[in-house]
Amino acid sequence: MLTGLWQRLGANAPMGAIVLIFASALIWVAVAFAGYALYLAFLPQSGAPMAAAIASAILIAGPLGAAVIVLFGPPQRTRKPFQIPAEHIRSPSAEDTTLRLLAKVAEEKPLLAVMFAGILGVADAITRRKHER
Repeated sequence: MLTGLWQRLGANAPMGAIVLIFASALIWVAVAFAGYALYLAFLPQSGAPMAAAIASAILIAGPLGAAVIVLFGPPQRTRKPFQIPAEHIRSPSAEDTTLRLLAKVAEEKPLLAVMFAGILGVADAITRRKHER
């Protein structure tokens, strides 16, 4: 399964680098257009230097505000893991669980249960054949 993994990753690395470059360029172009749109929106109300300053402040304030919220926001609550007492745990066999599930499905949709049983039978036969080899 892992044979040739590094060769496949090595073959896909140049394509990944090209996609990364194009994605980065697309983001920068989108930010440039957003800045230019903000500049043009503020240009009639204020002069050119003030419009540029307002547009750059808006473009900087968004990511900077998000970073401040992430850094200084409330800490993540860690939940105590749910513990089940050992006496309540029993390990059902896979066939027992499958039969229970199939019985529940058969109560409401018998045709679906027959199809499901057939699929499980085929899967079991394939699994046993693989283990015999």
